[in-house]
Amino acid sequence: MGMVRLCVFMNGDRGLAVCNALVAAGIDIDAVYLPAAMLKKEVVVAPLARLGLTVVGIENVNDPAFIDSVAARRPDIFAVAGFSTIFSTDLLAIPRLGTLNLHAGRLPQYRGGSPLNWQIINGESEAGLSVIRMDAGIDTGNVMAAGLIPIHIDDTIADVHAKANAAFPALVLDAIHRMTAGSPGERQDDRLAGYWHQRNDGDGRIVWERLNARAVHDLVRAITRPYNGAYCYLGDRMVRVFRTSLLNSFPVHGVPGRVVYLQGLGPLVICQDKAILLDDYSISENNAQKLPNGAHLR
Repeated sequence: MGMVRLCVFMNGDRGLAVCNALVAAGIDIDAVYLPAAMLKKEVVVAPLARLGLTVVGIENVNDPAFIDSVAARRPDIFAVAGFSTIFSTDLLAIPRLGTLNLHAGRLPQYRGGSPLNWQIINGESEAGLSVIRMDAGIDTGNVMAAGLIPIHIDDTIADVHAKANAAFPALVLDAIHRMTAGSPGERQDDRLAGYWHQRNDGDGRIVWERLNARAVHDLVRAITRPYNGAYCYLGDRMVRVFRTSLLNSFPVHGVPGRVVYLQGLGPLVICQDKAILLDDYSISENNAQKLPNGAHLR
């Protein structure tokens, strides 16, 4: 591969996994850039320090003074892992060989924000992972390396993040090898492109009359802990749902949103097609309270 000098822009576990792999492969990491607020998180900073890496906190990656300071390092490649800020063209022009961005979605179908969450919500059995050559567009650059990880029917977002973090380092090393060998990567087919917006907490409401049981299950596991969880309401109190189970042996039907206890199971909640079991949930103002039989969630 030859000697290359990298600057890494990261924000959490995925970046740590990549830095560990790069150091193990003997690749020179000239600096690791974190959002300034991350410098207070010892769980992130301490492992980087143990690797002997220079860690720099930044407020604005597109600030001209910061761009000048990075340019002075004369990096060959930027590697971007979980860093959500869009890079300016001036910043992208700095690395001699280009910028690699780790995107946890199949491309071009899952461009945009929250790709792992969306792939679970959409019931995908596999999640795509892509390492792309960053350009001025949103996830439009040439693909330098790509892979797939399985999504099992009860995998949560934490499970899928862990799989992605374990798989990305090998893809990054492959992408660096291809980049240093002069490969431009594969162009994406824009005819197949789909863009997905960044999710927020307000997107997680369970609308029982519109979603079938599988769709509710997928929504819940896609935004469960460490996120806030899916939600609905019991009267004026919010109910957060963190884990559900699909009932395949005996379907229970009725009015969507109705809470039912049956044959020792419960609470069951009727969805558009049949009931789903709530395994883990909380009710605002009274986390110890159980959902009452016959109640209606909205």
